[in-house]
Order: sequence, then C-alpha cells, then structure tokens
Amino acid sequence: MWSILLILAAVVPKIFFIVEGTTAFNCRNSLIPDEWRQFALDEVNKYRRSAARGEVLDKLNFYLPKAKNMTKMAYDCNLEELAYNAIPSDCSARLERTAYNTPLQSEFTSSKCNMTNEVKIILHAAWSTVKYANFSNNTVQHDNFGYNFGVLAFVNTTGMGCTYKVCGTKGRIICLFNHTLYGNNAELYEPTWTDGGICSACGTKCVEFLCPNTHIPVTIPSTCQDDKLTNDSHNAALWMHNYYRKLLASGWAKDPKSNGGYAVTAKQMRELKYDCTGTNNLAKKTYDLIESCPKSDPQSSGYSLNFKRFHKHDVPEQEALEEAIKEWWGQLGNTGLGSDTTFRDDAAIANFAKMAYDKAENMACAVKNCQKQGQTLVACQYSSPITNDEKIYETGDVCSGCKAISKTCSNPRGLCV
Repeated sequence: MWSILLILAAVVPKIFFIVEGTTAFNCRNSLIPDEWRQFALDEVNKYRRSAARGEVLDKLNFYLPKAKNMTKMAYDCNLEELAYNAIPSDCSARLERTAYNTPLQSEFTSSKCNMTNEVKIILHAAWSTVKYANFSNNTVQHDNFGYNFGVLAFVNTTGMGCTYKVCGTKGRIICLFNHTLYGNNAELYEPTWTDGGICSACGTKCVEFLCPNTHIPVTIPSTCQDDKLTNDSHNAALWMHNYYRKLLASGWAKDPKSNGGYAVTAKQMRELKYDCTGTNNLAKKTYDLIESCPKSDPQSSGYSLNFKRFHKHDVPEQEALEEAIKEWWGQLGNTGLGSDTTFRDDAAIANFAKMAYDKAENMACAVKNCQKQGQTLVACQYSSPITNDEKIYETGDVCSGCKAISKTCSNPRGLCV
C-alpha cells in the first residue's frame, strides 16, 4: 500500500497555493502558519464534496453513489499536536495507525520541499487509492486497497490535524485523522443515486453538499506529572516561550532602544524543550520551589529563575502562567535592550534576559494556589542559566549560527531546532 502512495505522489505537480478566508485555528505550534492548516482542511473537504456529488470512480471505472450524509471535516489542533509529538528527533519512525486514529505521512528532503505541495501530495495519494478498490456500486469498504481513501471519505472521520518537522536534511509530514468504527466492511457513507438525495440527512443545514460536523477534539494525554500543571497550562508555557524567542530572533520584537524600534536579530536562538524526564527533572525542581507557599521569594541554584507572586489565591492556573510570562517578556518593550545585548544583572530587564538567553535549552514552570496566604505563585526555570556580563543572545543573520551547534533552522525561520 505504501508503494502505491509513493507512485501516486510522484504524479502530483508542484504548485503554490494562496488560501483566502483563513481561520484562526489557535493551535499551539506557532511555527506552522494557519494558511497551511486551512489549505489542508480545504483539500480534504474538496475531496469529500466530490464524493457527496457522486464524482468518484473506483477500480472498474464505476462511479460511487452520491452521499446523503457526508459531513464537513473539522480541524483538530490536538490531533496536530499528537502527530507532532510522535515525530522523533531524526524524523525516521513512522506513526502507526490505531483503532481511532489513522496517519497519512511521508518523508521529504528539507532543501527541496514546499510544505503546501507536500501536504497536497499525501492527501491526493490517499484519495487516489480508490482507483485500486472495487466498490461494486456501493459505499462499503471491502479491503485494504482503498483503505486510505476510506479514511478521508468515511462519514465518521470527523477531525484531522496536520504537522511537519524538519530534521537536518530530511523531514516528516503527518496528517492524523480521527474516526470511529472504521475498517473493512464499514459503510463509508449513506448512499443515494439521485441529486435530490444529496445531503438529505441534514436538510436545510447542508452547505455546499456537506452536512454539519459535531467533532469533539481528541484528548491529549498528560505530558508531565511533576509540574502538577494541566496539559493545557504546560503546553501554553512552552509555546509562549518559544513564540517570544522566535519573535525576538526574527527581528519582530519591539525594542524602544533599537534603531527602527525592533530588537536586533539573533543568529543562534535555540528552541526550548520542556524538561520532565527522569526522577529529578527541572519540572519537579520548579514545583518544589513553590509547593510549600514560601513567604519569601525562592532562590535557585544552577538555573535561571523567574518568579511572580499574585496577591490573590484563586487566580486560574493557566491565566496566572500567561500573565506572568507576558509580564517578564514585556520588560523588553518597556525598558529596551538596544544593540548591546550584554546582560549586566539589571533588574529592569532580568526576567526577559532569562527567557531570551540563547544558550538556554530546557525549561519548566509551576503554579501554586496558596489559599491560606491569599496568594498564587508562578515560577519558571531555565537551563543553562545566564550569568552577569554574558550576551543575552548573539546578534547576526537569523539562524546563521544553527549549523555550528548541530541544529537546523525552523520553518518559518527563527529558532535553531
């Protein structure tokens, strides 16, 4: 089956697409543009619409029936995140399908790729497997030859999420689809042989041959127990840090002391990783700092520490994290840095400096609601720590120093990953 997909993929022309009316998906991975997500979603719904209209031919050149109940696919940021987390650091391993999730995926050469083209290839290849299946004038999935076509056409495939990662000279792209009760002998959709029957299952709610979708986002397993954070808070902290670092590195962070009003670009800004590995990881150490609701500000040895104390005990966890991170980073816009990025232990810029230190590779955060004290505490730690008279970051062309530390530039550019 995979060889069939590769053959089909080879015949898709390399095309650039402009997507209009892009949705703000609010997914956590800021390195993937919403325009790309919108394009992938529109491609799948274009294919589902063609099935609803009865325009799909099988192996024997027979048209599959039209659809009474074909639904519009929804984009699920959690599926995107699950797919991204499954890609290893060398992009080698393939994500296996489960009873509820099916991945479409391929490797690509990073120096020659266009990501819009890459996602078009895997979706087109999957849909085209219908040419290898005999549906015998019905919509029942009989065998594995048209399995990937069925994933896209199955009415109970309600959500999708696509992602990609670059690992040196190669990369991996995955679109992950969520479904129930799919497999051989599944009826892909309720058939009809008349134009009047199209969308009859949803009547006036039909829009462009597709019925409304009631997809519920999939649940992401907790990624870290040691920081005591919810999965959303954990991911928000990591996403915000890397978003701000990328903004700075690419020259779009506002700096009142810099010519032109924006900070100088960074040549070697590392992507931060969340440290929750092992029995004495940074996540555990960070939570331990504030677990007892200390009256005095905690101190840290061997790490850079940012700390904020709210004088309310009931600040929601994620809200507290986000407000603290914004405040720390906001020192750049309030105080400014200028062309000299040397850290001189200036309190007015110290929190920002710890977040922006380009040699930092790991981080972790924690929040503690202290009802007795009437306070909420937020702490984030970073490794390696910045010291006095060090450069907060090396200025230079964006990503020009990534190769020297055996990393590659993110896409879009900004971070060394």
